[in-house]
Amino acid sequence: MAKLKTDNREMRVLTPEDVELRVEEGETPKLVGYAAKFNKWSADLGGFREKIARKAFDDVLNDDVRALKNHDSNLLLGRSPKTLKLSTNSVGLRFEIDMPDTTVGRDTIEEVRRGDISGCSFAFSTAEDDWKYVEDGSVERTLIKCSALYDVGPVTYPAYPDTSVAARSLDRIKAENEKREDKPSDEDTVVAEEVEDAEEVQPDSSLETPDGEKPEEILEDEQTNTISAERQRLIEIGYRKAGRIIARCRPKAD
Repeated sequence: MAKLKTDNREMRVLTPEDVELRVEEGETPKLVGYAAKFNKWSADLGGFREKIARKAFDDVLNDDVRALKNHDSNLLLGRSPKTLKLSTNSVGLRFEIDMPDTTVGRDTIEEVRRGDISGCSFAFSTAEDDWKYVEDGSVERTLIKCSALYDVGPVTYPAYPDTSVAARSLDRIKAENEKREDKPSDEDTVVAEEVEDAEEVQPDSSLETPDGEKPEEILEDEQTNTISAERQRLIEIGYRKAGRIIARCRPKAD
């Protein structure tokens, strides 16, 4: 079944050193190459770099895919499954096009033979990906699964891929992380509560007489600078709470 929704369409282009594009001679010339390669990091795509997982295309190999020159629907070279064959191996997404005996077909064959065209590209939508922040501050994206594969084929300028959709996804991930960092953790909440408790330790009401006055033994303690057993107990409680707070706040050893 054809997948026509293209709201989240992205395009990627193989860098020149990764391209394997050639013409196979025969009664019907074939254009063979890789539209994508697995587990190989891309160059900087505008704030992040990307690699494609081994099974990213497993669910879309039977899509109604076109072979287009420069992603232009007017420059049609083939269509799966008859004149465009798609497959994957340990290297990447491989395509094989039975080139048409048309002006665009003949011109493309000659341009590839001459080396005038040396790039390959594919257009897709993402079903699942994974974003990771690296210690050096860079961002990495792994394309895990595609939801649609629209077209593959040769391109004249293997330079700047369309990463606007991925960029929006990156912005969303960054916003979510910022919200998560701003929200206090459960441990922070416990520490804050214990700080408040430690600051608000009140003497036991049993240490006061019904009219609110302190018992004579407490007054005597204050006058003689001695500490009663009950006051000593309250002080020890405060020290224990302070110790727990310090332990929680101390940085953990690596």
